[in-house]
Amino acid sequence: MSYKYRTVRVRGTELVGTIARKHGGAPEIYETSKDASTSVVPVFFEATGEIRFFDRTVLEDVAAPAH
Repeated sequence: MSYKYRTVRVRGTELVGTIARKHGGAPEIYETSKDASTSVVPVFFEATGEIRFFDRTVLEDVAAPAH
C-alpha cells in the first residue's frame, strides 16, 4: 500500500500542511474516524515538524505549483 500526499491549508489561517491519502485501494484519507461527520485528519507541518489534528471541514486544498 502506498500513499499520496495532498497539500492543504487550514481555513482562515496561513497554516499550510500535508495530509496522506491511501493509494491503491479505495481513495480514503487516512483519518481517525470512519464517521464523516466527525472526520479528524492528521496534518503534518514541515516547517515545524509537528503533526496537528484538524476536522476535515476546516481544511481546503492548495493548488500544487505547476512543474
